Formats: sequence, C-alpha cells, structure tokens
Amino acid sequence: MSALVLSTAVTAGAQQWVQIPDDATPIICISETVNEAPDVVEIFQNTQSTYIHDPRAPRFVLVDQEGKWALGIGGYLQTKIEYDFDKAVDNVDFLPSAIQRNGSPSSQYRMDMSNSTLFLKLVGTSRILGDFVVFTSGDWRGQGLGFKLRNAYMSTRYFTLGYTVGSFMDLAAVPNTIDYGGPCGMTFYRSTQAMFKYGFDFGLSMGIGLEAPDVNATGNELFSVGAQRCPNVPVFVQYNLNNDVNNHLRLGAILRDISYTDKVLGEDTDKVGWGAQASMLATMGKVQLMGQFTVGEGIGSLVNNVSNIGVDVVPNPEAPGRAMMLACEAWYAGVQYNFSSKWFASATYSQTVLHSRNGYGTAHPEGFRKGQYAVANLFYNVTDNMQLGVEYLHGWRMDFDNKTFNANRVNLSARYDF
Repeated sequence: MSALVLSTAVTAGAQQWVQIPDDATPIICISETVNEAPDVVEIFQNTQSTYIHDPRAPRFVLVDQEGKWALGIGGYLQTKIEYDFDKAVDNVDFLPSAIQRNGSPSSQYRMDMSNSTLFLKLVGTSRILGDFVVFTSGDWRGQGLGFKLRNAYMSTRYFTLGYTVGSFMDLAAVPNTIDYGGPCGMTFYRSTQAMFKYGFDFGLSMGIGLEAPDVNATGNELFSVGAQRCPNVPVFVQYNLNNDVNNHLRLGAILRDISYTDKVLGEDTDKVGWGAQASMLATMGKVQLMGQFTVGEGIGSLVNNVSNIGVDVVPNPEAPGRAMMLACEAWYAGVQYNFSSKWFASATYSQTVLHSRNGYGTAHPEGFRKGQYAVANLFYNVTDNMQLGVEYLHGWRMDFDNKTFNANRVNLSARYDF
C-alpha cells in the first residue's frame, strides 16, 4: 500500500503537494524540479562547497511533507587521462616531492577514476539552529581503489562537528586544477574537529576550533611518534568585501603539540609547532586573482607537497633520541579568466621550501628541500552538469644535495555531476 501511495504521488506530477492524512504512515514527497520544492531546498545551494573537487548541489532531492527537511543524493563521475614525460611522478597527484630521482621512468601513461564521488546531504532549518546540514561523502582514492571517507559532519549556524577539511586553509581561494593535489604550496588536510564560527553583518567572520592531530613524522631506532595528547588549535579571521566571498582577505594560525618518545632517555616528551597564513581572492569582472602564503614549523602534514614525506618532526642529528621541527614556507599565486559561462582558463605558480637545521640537510643529502609547481588549464562546461578540461603541469624538485629533477604532465578530464 505504501509503494502504491508513493507511486501515485510521483506519477501525479510535482505540480502540487500530495495531501496525506495526519494518521497515515509518513511518506517522503518527491519534487520534480527545485523550483517546485519548498525554500529548504535553497540550503543546498547556499551551503555548497567552493572547492572544485567537492560535488555540486544535488539534482535529486527528497523533501518531507512539511517542507522543513530535504535529503539530497548526488556526486560526480570523473575520468582522467594522465601522461608524464621527461621524468615521471610516482603519484596519481602531481607532487614535486614525488618526482623520481636518477633511474626513474622517463614517461608513463595512466587513467584514473578514483576522484569520482558519492554523497548524501540532509538539510533543514529551525528557529534555534538556523540552517542545519548533515553531510557525508566519499571517493575511491583509498588503498586498492577502496572507498574512502571524505566528509562526515553536521553543521549549524555557529558550529561544525565531524570529519571534514581543516580550518587552516581557504577553500574559496583554491585554484581550479584537474590535478586533485593542487598547488604544492597550498595547505590542504582533513580532520575530525569541533569548530565554532561567527559572522557579522558587515562581512567579518571568525572561528576557533579543536582538531584531532594527525602526525606524519620520520622516526628511527632512537625515537618514535605514537599517540598524541593535545589537539590542534586553528583560528581564523576573514573579511568579505561587501559580504562577497569572491572578494576576501583571510588570516589564519594553528598551534600543534606533537608528542614523541625519546628512547635514549626513555621518556615521553613533545615539540610545539605553529603556522601562520594569509590568503586572498579578488574578482574584477571576468578576472579572478588568488593567493596564499604559509609559514611555520611542524606543519608538514598540512601542506600539499610535504604531507607525504614525514617532516612534522624529524630526528635531531645533534641530539640522539630527540626530535626537531623544520621551518617550512609555502605559497601560491594564481589567476583565472572567465571567457563566458561555458569557458574559463587559469594558471598558477607555487613553491614549497624546507629549511635545514642542526645539520639535517647534511645527514639527509637526498632529502627533499624545495619544490616548484606550475599549471595552466582550460575548462569547457558542455552543459550545466558536464565539464571537460585539459591541463599542463611542470614541476621541479631540489634536494639538500642541490641536485635538481623536473617532470611534466598533461591531464585530460571529463566530469559529470549528478
């Protein structure tokens, strides 16, 4: 009987809401188009992520009878073709730190669909919570093309609780790239967190949070990194000119306490790391300018290019059993030109630098010291839901022994959002 009632509701068209008696079993009403759905559906657009690799607002939405809650189901399918030449990069993402040294393949070809994403998003509105979002998503970038969780959080007007991108970054100012990793000097990470945020009417917003620590470190037989005792603490202040996120300046900072075990002295101790960041996005007609500059110590796992080489803390060559942090500088500058609603192009240059300390560079001559990343691309929106793209990337890697290696990649992409 329930199936028959639901079928009747759908077949009758979405021209009006189906009236169901109060004592009947609750049934989800399906609206044929967003325009015929209640105002709650607008929350999908208002809370859509500005990050290019996050899915867009869903095309398929289920709305409750009172029009207060809506469940969206969607995602995108993306197929990429990658070709490396004049040196290969040992990663599906174009990381300068993964450029191969001597003896590596001079070229490689691969196809990848692991960025393809599925999500469920529940939205609602209430007098106390305001706009309320419950969001979960994942892709196939796990080990062996396994499904990997990317987001699992709930968000209200003031709070975000759960697993999602960290707050020590600026998603709205991230350049558009087919390459999932993006510029090497960009901060990007995900964390389980509790974030409080507050926005003022004149365009100023701020936030402070607690994030679960995720340490990527290089241990040895004299010291090891295990359980952590303190959360990361990020803070930010952002000003949107005329309340427009497309014209903003953001300042951020993060404090990290990394625990480790000194096996020489047989004691647990820690090192305190920090990071500071400034980012911006400016829109002037068809042109967009974006940039970010980050500096700090012990922030390796938060920066794209060095998040996979274990430099949050490293062995101190001058003090066996002790760890130390390397200073890191990372930045990018990009420009995007929107020819029309169908065509746009962008170009970005980025750099990451690690600074030696206490003879670390001498002790690790083949260790990564500096990376540079240049990208140029062109995108074409075939329809509102289908996008094609072509991209060229060039990367440089310099190690502490001053040897330099470079690589090139061409990306082709076809993506369909649903």
